[in-house]
Amino acid sequence: MLTALLKFVAAGIEFFLGIPFVGGAFIFANAWGPLLFMFLLYLGILILSINYKYAKWGAITGMAVSVLAIVPVVGMILHWVAFFVILFDGIYNYKQAKAKG
Repeated sequence: MLTALLKFVAAGIEFFLGIPFVGGAFIFANAWGPLLFMFLLYLGILILSINYKYAKWGAITGMAVSVLAIVPVVGMILHWVAFFVILFDGIYNYKQAKAKG
């Protein structure tokens, strides 16, 4: 359940970072620090997903996006892709957790 919650939080952050001009301005104003934060968040989610045997594809996608999103316009598009991938991964993890009991 923890991994699903973290993935929902990460999806919300990706949504914010994908907003045209606003997300980019936030990233530029903080000297790309939010991308490093997201990479570390996804690393933690990946470790938890491995430990609990949940899907890892959302965390891996998020880590890749955090690295590639350094390029401004490409980053905005990738944040939207990451938003959907991580949101669906979180929903899938939530269903897995409910099935396990």
